[in-house]
Amino acid sequence: MTGNTGRRQMPRWQQTVACAFTLLLLGSGVAHATMKYGPLELSGNLQSQNIVRNPDIDEFHFIQQRNTMRFRVDWDWFEKGKLMERFELPFIKSSKLFLLYRGVYDSIYDIQPTLRERDFRGRKPSRIGKRDLGDLDNDTRDALKFENVLRELYVDLKFKDIPLSLRLGKQQIIWGEADNFRMLDRANPLDTTWHYIMEIPPPSFGWDDLRIPLWMVKGLWDIGSIGNMSNVFAEAYWNPGDWRPVKVGFLPRPWGLRIPNPLTNREDGAFFAPFTGIERLHKSKLFNQGDYSRNPIENSQVGVRASGMFQNGLQIGIHYFYQRWSGDDGTPFAPVRGIADDIPGQILTQQLVSRGTLPVEYITPYIHTIGLSANYFEGNWTQTIFRMETVYDFGIPMLDRDKTTTFAPLLPGTTRKDYWKGMIAFDRPTWIRSLNKKTTFFITGQWFIHHIMNNEDTLVSATDLPTAGIRGRPFCGSDNSTPCTDPNGNGNFRDDVRSWEMLITLVAFTFYKGGSVVPLGGIIYDPINSHSLYPFFNLQWVVSPNFIVDISERIFIPGQSDVQKGVFDPWLLGSQRGRSETAIRLTYQF
Repeated sequence: MTGNTGRRQMPRWQQTVACAFTLLLLGSGVAHATMKYGPLELSGNLQSQNIVRNPDIDEFHFIQQRNTMRFRVDWDWFEKGKLMERFELPFIKSSKLFLLYRGVYDSIYDIQPTLRERDFRGRKPSRIGKRDLGDLDNDTRDALKFENVLRELYVDLKFKDIPLSLRLGKQQIIWGEADNFRMLDRANPLDTTWHYIMEIPPPSFGWDDLRIPLWMVKGLWDIGSIGNMSNVFAEAYWNPGDWRPVKVGFLPRPWGLRIPNPLTNREDGAFFAPFTGIERLHKSKLFNQGDYSRNPIENSQVGVRASGMFQNGLQIGIHYFYQRWSGDDGTPFAPVRGIADDIPGQILTQQLVSRGTLPVEYITPYIHTIGLSANYFEGNWTQTIFRMETVYDFGIPMLDRDKTTTFAPLLPGTTRKDYWKGMIAFDRPTWIRSLNKKTTFFITGQWFIHHIMNNEDTLVSATDLPTAGIRGRPFCGSDNSTPCTDPNGNGNFRDDVRSWEMLITLVAFTFYKGGSVVPLGGIIYDPINSHSLYPFFNLQWVVSPNFIVDISERIFIPGQSDVQKGVFDPWLLGSQRGRSETAIRLTYQF
């Protein structure tokens, strides 16, 4: 990669797969349908995805009937030294305009099926106020079922006399070597209300629809060669105030966190007892904005990386980020902060409570992150691409039972801890001739590790967000008469944070009938949290150059049988109990 004019910068194995897939499709006469008018290309698709959730072997819930239209514009608007054949820009070598629109209608909010999904604590819907989608008011349902957004709009510029290229506008920036689980891929926060963490695996699926595009400036300086290194470049981005944290939804919505809204649910929502929600502490709004204004001075994010390739094929990248913590990579963290339990804090809390203001603040602090990525193709013995990625996060906020707030015991105090995270992976084309005589199987595996530096036994997770509550809250029982015992004294259904966490993924796919049929199978395994499993399967059938069918099965197998407490883990696999699903997706390309 030597320039900045492409739409995406993909990990090495994804580039390999994309090239192979393209060649197969071209060889079979299957291609994207694109309308081309000189330098202007128009394309897009109409897509319908229908999902049935399988909480049990004999239970089915219709949870999604989402109809999506994407419209894309690629305009090579700079030719022969002129922009749009009119304006001369002698310092520009090339320039392109990219636009991507997405419109959505999910009829599930009109059908309003009965979902009856339990929350994290095992409570049935009848105990958490609103039971189903039909209990939402009309304005809320309309806001959820429709989407009409300009997803991406940017201009690529490549300068003539200097090796600099820029991308200006609303965009996604994808760095690193990991697939689906994020470390260095952190410039754009995630929208977990789209399909939570289920948009896997590529090539049929991916996270482009889950990332939230942001207005950013990205620049790449193509250095070329330095000593025995080639393909050397430096890249940086700046988000001038357009950042926002991870987007989440609450029950009864089908996707997002398995808790009712901690502010507005009628059993123990903070705005029902005794806080009105009319005011909020500082500028904070839960999972929306912390105590800052959305401007370049208070909300800028920056990232820098440098990369190069050695003569033996080893590619190394060094990364640095300074941006607000979005909380979307599976790390346990404290999303909210209370007021210190001292005399000034107690006085302030009394004043806030008297005004009906919840004495809790949603926080998104700035943190420093350094990272390293690498990939290497070993062709003599293994014919395998090896990938590596690691990051070190400084000062992630975490809940600590030893620190108290004026909102205790529901909300402990916070402390800041450093976090080390790593990933090693392999990608290998492998012949399995008994299953496919014409094409290899592409097999890829990843091993993720998370470690809290200087962990303390008093650190807890925030899986069950603290709320005020009209009455005392059960620990983890189905009702007040059968509370769970907690030998560690956590209470309030909180989970101790482990010093080490890990995750293993394995995926394999191949091509049949000239690439028009692509079966894929894989599994995600959590060996730390009761051996939770997530096997998945997808079959893609390219029926014609314009029509594609995807059939998917995703199964969550928590390793713990205690339904009431569930399974805690940083990637929330165990907490997806009952969210296994069968999906069919129809795509018409134009």
